[in-house]
Amino acid sequence: MSDESFGNAPFGAKSAILVVFLCLLWGGLTPSLKLSLEGIPPLAVAGWRFLIGLVAIWVWSRLNGIRLYVPRKAHLPLFLYSLVFVSQISAINFGTRLTTSNFAIILINTSPLFVALLAHFLIPNDKLTMRRSAGLAFAFLGVAIIFLASVPDIDQLRGNFLVLLGGFLLGVIHVYGKFLLRRLSAFQVVFWEFVYGISLFFSLSLLFESAESYRLSAAVIGAVLYQGLVIAGFGFVTWVYLLQRYSASKLASFQFSIPVFGVVLGWFFLGEAVTWRLGLGMCLVTLGIYAVSSSDRDSKT
Repeated sequence: MSDESFGNAPFGAKSAILVVFLCLLWGGLTPSLKLSLEGIPPLAVAGWRFLIGLVAIWVWSRLNGIRLYVPRKAHLPLFLYSLVFVSQISAINFGTRLTTSNFAIILINTSPLFVALLAHFLIPNDKLTMRRSAGLAFAFLGVAIIFLASVPDIDQLRGNFLVLLGGFLLGVIHVYGKFLLRRLSAFQVVFWEFVYGISLFFSLSLLFESAESYRLSAAVIGAVLYQGLVIAGFGFVTWVYLLQRYSASKLASFQFSIPVFGVVLGWFFLGEAVTWRLGLGMCLVTLGIYAVSSSDRDSKT
């Protein structure tokens, strides 16, 4: 999805409530992922999640007359985009299986920090300011504290590293997506990203996870449905709707709340402990996300 501004409608209380609600839903990603991994292997979880999301987006597009066909020459860059997408989701899923939901939701949401770094070098007129640089410093200090909180659990450290890698790759996807969205719509990009991604996820799962058995339960199935229908389907459609109406920088400034919601949901549904190191790391990362994601202009209004 694009970070560019599609519209500049007045941003009122109802809009803010909708954005906060969407961030709450996104905060449920890692608790639901953690639950689904108890019964389904990581690559298969991704395949089912995005297959459900693909169906939801296709139905929405058909009902609203949204064109999903793309020119033949667009498929190669879309396939390359999907390779990064598959790598990103795989890193997050395997990492989340090794670490806690709380650590994972914070580290996934470092993506705006990597977007700011990559954009500084790759996108004209999108340079780091003093405010953004300070935000990066606070956030990466928070990341360091989270890693220190995992010592000496080697599996958890590996999981944290994989999820952080997933956050970096998500930043790459956002920057790459900016170039694709110059020629294609957000629905076209995500639809074909899912089409190629699903094929790769199930193929890789068949190769590497065939020895792992499914242990299905109501909680596991519900968690996969949540990831597919709510996050990949409803979340994407709602975000595009919001981008079409409101300033992207205004919307992005709410992203800091996602890790907070995720930690609360991880504590509530999974009983994961909230230690002072986790709390400090979360506060620094969320402060950094807010500083990096909200524009300097917005901070003065």
